[in-house]
Amino acid sequence: MNDKTHLTVPNFEPANATQNELCVELGNNDYSYALVDVKNQTVKVISAAQTTIFNDIEGNLLQTHFAKTKISLTTKKFTFIPTEVYHEKDLEVYSKYLNLSENEAVFVKSLEKSGITVIFAFEKHLLDKIEKYFPEAAIYPQFIPFFTGVEYAFSQISYPQLFANFKSDVIEIIIFNQHKFQFYNAFEYTNEDELLYFMLLATQQNKLKPAQVMVKVSGNIDTNGAVFQKIKAQFNHTEVTDLDSLPLTYLGLNEAVMPRFFSLLSLHLCE
Repeated sequence: MNDKTHLTVPNFEPANATQNELCVELGNNDYSYALVDVKNQTVKVISAAQTTIFNDIEGNLLQTHFAKTKISLTTKKFTFIPTEVYHEKDLEVYSKYLNLSENEAVFVKSLEKSGITVIFAFEKHLLDKIEKYFPEAAIYPQFIPFFTGVEYAFSQISYPQLFANFKSDVIEIIIFNQHKFQFYNAFEYTNEDELLYFMLLATQQNKLKPAQVMVKVSGNIDTNGAVFQKIKAQFNHTEVTDLDSLPLTYLGLNEAVMPRFFSLLSLHLCE
């Protein structure tokens, strides 16, 4: 990823941004955001930088009061439970599996169509910062928008699909099979061999073979680079996530924003 990306449609007026939806994806040391005209389903602004967002807010478009604000935060602390066996009274029991500290807050989110309930945690100091700058924001763990975008675009397909979303030194993997959500995890990697290992491991754990699986990649990956070619060598059916997979248009931004910003733009679908 470049150190800084900022794309706007021609004749964009910051004064009109109050009518837009702000979608923000926060990583450990980077961030990206998009402004979406909800009425016309068009993306007006895409911006990304390799710094913490709180260093860039002052005097920035981000200080605007938007119609809606949705923020995706990275967390390593989450667990998936079948909704049919989850009961609110058992939250404290399930939370123990997250190994929470006193500085973390726990939340629950239902993935209704998949019959899964997710329990996850965020650091309280980060939530306090977000509350200061984005007091009305809806906040999601990083896997919710990625899952929501995949479910929206590809759950109607029956054959096995592995979705790989690249973020700095992390790869997120989702597997859908027979129209159903089957697997999610996020893996930190330091080299190409580790990256491929985790993709193959996820495939093996779900009793699939690379030749069976359609792989779709998104995020921070060069489709002309060595990593993409190595993935294709292991998984014959590999391609980028479809440009029209989300119900948005990107005319006038002058650069392709899909599939690089797939998980960011999928925040638009989150409720």
